[in-house]
Amino acid sequence: MKFAREDLLLYAVTDRNWLNGQSLYEQVDLALQGGATFLQLREKELDEAHFMEEAIEIQKLCRKYKVPFIINDNVEIALAMGADGVHVGQEDMQAGEVRKKLGPDKIIGVSAHTVEEALRAEECGADYLGVGAVFSTTSKSNVRELSHETLKAICEAVHIPVVAIGGIGKKNIMQLEGSGICGVAVISAIFAQTDIQKAARELLTLSEKVTGRVKIDGAIFDMDGTLLDTMPIWEHASENYLAAKGITVKEKLSEILFSMSMQQGAAYVKEHYGLSESIEEIVAGTNAIVAEAYRTQAEMKPGVRGFLDKLKKCGVKMAVATSTDRVHVEAALKKNGLYDYFDAIFTCSEIGVGKIKPDIFERALEKLGTKKAATWVFEDALYALKTAKEADFRTVGIYDETSRKEQEKIKGIADIYLQNMVEFPL
Repeated sequence: MKFAREDLLLYAVTDRNWLNGQSLYEQVDLALQGGATFLQLREKELDEAHFMEEAIEIQKLCRKYKVPFIINDNVEIALAMGADGVHVGQEDMQAGEVRKKLGPDKIIGVSAHTVEEALRAEECGADYLGVGAVFSTTSKSNVRELSHETLKAICEAVHIPVVAIGGIGKKNIMQLEGSGICGVAVISAIFAQTDIQKAARELLTLSEKVTGRVKIDGAIFDMDGTLLDTMPIWEHASENYLAAKGITVKEKLSEILFSMSMQQGAAYVKEHYGLSESIEEIVAGTNAIVAEAYRTQAEMKPGVRGFLDKLKKCGVKMAVATSTDRVHVEAALKKNGLYDYFDAIFTCSEIGVGKIKPDIFERALEKLGTKKAATWVFEDALYALKTAKEADFRTVGIYDETSRKEQEKIKGIADIYLQNMVEFPL
């Protein structure tokens, strides 16, 4: 099994000293739920039989979350139980010997403290390097701190990914910015924390900021204002429907109806403008106006196709989650040649609730089958971003002219804010 560089963003190393009444299995499960992207089982005290038993169970967890599983030092156990690879130190078996035993497809990580050690490990077949200790640490005795300059020099000297290790936590991780690392390896910063899942989630976000890369396996896109520049169609749909009946709108109707479903909006218009038509008739009439606009006016926002191409190439699963009815969604996506990029389409009317609740995002996640910590919701609307964020999704705020007044609030909520999808850190 080989891996992508972003798989090293948050490298969790186990330590049973922090169990505090939990099993190691339970703690690893929480770390993986929170967003750990790589896992190393490190056991210095267990006998071979118990080590093997534990390794098999924890590897099942890693398979479930699609996270590489590495054994620390013990090449024989890694080989016997089919682990994804091993990590060895300078005092252990050399990478070349490990490669002979494990074969070409397994992952080999090597600890390095100097440029010379790093180059030698790469030459012998290492797939990545663990470099440190970058800060003082209690996990290992007699380990000297590595300077930022040396860390950067190692990153520049080798072609394989480098993971920083040693004393890394929320308070100091940003000091590693600009070093060239691909991720961080941590022990107590995850496993010694009261809320392991939350700690992992926060560290993953910080590691993404440090490295300028993100972990993305799934993407859930809003359509209007996010994929397509169609918000003006909706902004004036109800006004145009009323205008066709000779009714002048004096309130800011588009702002009032913004977060409502079609049925809710029709009910509002019926009540406040004294219409004799049923809600179903109002929806049908508005839809006829909108449908014509989608057929003739719906256009992609800048950078969308190129971004979707990149995601598809990376194997990212994609879905649409929108307040717009399916007939308009399919027509607009097909018109712009985007329909086939998506594994599924979900609409609020079919789900039965708008984006004031996370149901539509949860259904999309279930369909994609990706881990929530690596599934991003792309939205231009503040209220929808709030909903996704409160449901623990990773969030991307997309600029749209119709939500310009809320831009600063959106920036404050979203994990990433983009003027254009080209800016997404793939």
